[in-house]
Amino acid sequence: MPPLGRPKKDLKQRSLADAFGISQCSNQLHISENEVYDHVDGDHESDSAELLEEEPTSKRYKRTFKSKWKMRFPWAYAVKDCNGVERIKCSWCVKFKRETPFAKYGSTTLQVSALNIHATSEAHKFSLQFLEGERKQSTLPITKHVELMVDAQKGRIISVIENMYFVAIHDLPLEVYKSICDLNRYKNTPHMPLTDEYSAYTNTTSGKEFLEAAKEVYWRKLKDEIFQSPYYSLLLDESTDRTMVQHLIVYITYLTNEGRGPCATKFIHLLQIKDGTSQSMYDAVISLLADMNLSMTKLVGFGSDGASSMRGIREGLSTKLRRHAPHLLDIHCIAHREALATNDASSYFEELQAIDKFANKIYSWLGKSTKRHGELKELMESFQITRLEVLQIHHIRWLSRGKVMERLVKLMPALLRDWELVEKKMYEMATIFQVQFCIHLLADVLIELNKLNQKFQEDHVDITSIGTTLDITISLLHKRFLRGTFGAGAMHTSSFLSKTQKGTLEFADCTGIVHVHELRFESLPKSQRSGTLDDCIMLGKGFVMKVIDSLNARFTDLPIFNAAKFFSPRNYYEDMDDRDSQTRRWLTFLCEKFSGGGLLFVDNIKCMGEMDEFICTIYKSYPKKHMFGAWDLCGGEIEWFQRFPCLMQLWQAILVIPTNTTLCERGFSKLNQIKNDDRSKLSLKTLDMLMFLSLSAPHALNEVDWDAIYDEWKEMKTRKPLPL
Repeated sequence: MPPLGRPKKDLKQRSLADAFGISQCSNQLHISENEVYDHVDGDHESDSAELLEEEPTSKRYKRTFKSKWKMRFPWAYAVKDCNGVERIKCSWCVKFKRETPFAKYGSTTLQVSALNIHATSEAHKFSLQFLEGERKQSTLPITKHVELMVDAQKGRIISVIENMYFVAIHDLPLEVYKSICDLNRYKNTPHMPLTDEYSAYTNTTSGKEFLEAAKEVYWRKLKDEIFQSPYYSLLLDESTDRTMVQHLIVYITYLTNEGRGPCATKFIHLLQIKDGTSQSMYDAVISLLADMNLSMTKLVGFGSDGASSMRGIREGLSTKLRRHAPHLLDIHCIAHREALATNDASSYFEELQAIDKFANKIYSWLGKSTKRHGELKELMESFQITRLEVLQIHHIRWLSRGKVMERLVKLMPALLRDWELVEKKMYEMATIFQVQFCIHLLADVLIELNKLNQKFQEDHVDITSIGTTLDITISLLHKRFLRGTFGAGAMHTSSFLSKTQKGTLEFADCTGIVHVHELRFESLPKSQRSGTLDDCIMLGKGFVMKVIDSLNARFTDLPIFNAAKFFSPRNYYEDMDDRDSQTRRWLTFLCEKFSGGGLLFVDNIKCMGEMDEFICTIYKSYPKKHMFGAWDLCGGEIEWFQRFPCLMQLWQAILVIPTNTTLCERGFSKLNQIKNDDRSKLSLKTLDMLMFLSLSAPHALNEVDWDAIYDEWKEMKTRKPLPL
């Protein structure tokens, strides 16, 4: 029977203590949490706090340094010698050059028991005493120590800020943030937190704080830029999101670089309004301008979609704003005006309205039927038509109508053959001459109007080109449909009229078989016109004339757009006398428009006194430049402001005049993309923040000021030093 009592230590256990030259001591050294973090070497990363466990002692188990040991022994870190053998060192003993293996070469015993023994050694205690002496000599307040401890994790915090910023600018759900952090941790991305605990800032709540900091940084920069601009304009639009909440979206146009740089238009805020009345919108706008510290005297233009609440003569929003800024220019979006002009012209003709219904009926007939799609696809291949889809007319989309008609013209051979075989009612409707005539006519007219609309939808339209672009479109419509042979030069109409001289439509398939479709010259239901060729041509001419009249009626502010050509040297006459009289008329009109109200810089006498030298200088220097191009060359030169102070300030005001509200429309598209059915409970604060970062913050990650975002985040509230 073995003797009772405590077993003796074997040689291996005794040699461990002897190897360090220390005696076993029952007294354990107590180290406070603050002292641990005060003396952690900055070159060694902190790891997650996990429970310490003894490692298995199997000979086949290769011992390594465990990062979790650093939570209990913050001074311990691992190194490898020239032979690749891993050793443990003590940062405190290394710092004070103590005579111990943990300070010289490192201990090869990779066990918790070895760290316990070193922690109770005399050499280690001396190192701790020196550190305590340094701490007592420090005069920094405790808040500064906490700040330094938080800064020790700056690299890791910025890494997770980058992840959250990426989520915001790409309109991803906020819940994706944690998954991206997990992915980066799995891929061993540098400077990522080593845990996924709540304290590692990888949760959605912490992510929102990062986004708040990022938004605040770039909101301040944007406000400073706008404040330094001598003039600005507002672009406003009102809409209702998918949860029936009314919003007012606000964009602003201003000059960068303190008024000497190019023009910029930025999203600034999404405001929630009580209702769609002009008074609620007025209150929201005035409050926003007050928060931004912007003077109403610097407000030059106001752009909207033309709704009565925006442009009402008596109590519209523009009317209310003009009481503070009498010089304010109220601009109805030119792209919206063009679309309304087209709709106005179509409303006079029942035949064209019937064509719209027929086009949407074709879309509904095809629907989601796999069989019909398959049959139409085979017929398109048979007629060698590039695979296309039938489109639907969306009345809120300005370009959809023209695209639908053009698509129907291209698909007509396949559609007629399909209907001839399986859909007699659709075939009977499509073989009416008046129907085919109207489809081809609308395709040609709306293609030209779509080109005009696309030009008007550019972010910064040169107002000096609006009148010219409009005149070109009107001239083309006159030439093709109102002068000479009807449809001459119009691609679809001229081709259709030449094909139907015999009263038939003929299309040949890939095998050479010609498919003939007899056309019936009869009127559409509810139409007051007969279906003869002459009546159809009269209908076409009447429609084109209505389009031209509607365009002229909608663009009554062309005189001010044309007068802005004063700052566009490529619009000057070559003859000196003609150039002088032309530019004088333009400048006179601009001075009359801006001399009233708060724009006190517009002095008619001074502007006229500067005109001759200004015109001569800009024409000789930049004869082929348009207004924006000339500004890029002149705006940054101080000499121009010194020689022509009044005209340069007038030029600055002209540059920020708004032309369209397409950015507002795109902003609402962004809103619906962010606040979708799966994220319909986003708060206004979060929604506005996400829209601002997506629309107005830099998207190139190498251009983001991460240090500024980190500093802003740190100052938002008192931060605790957490192990990451």
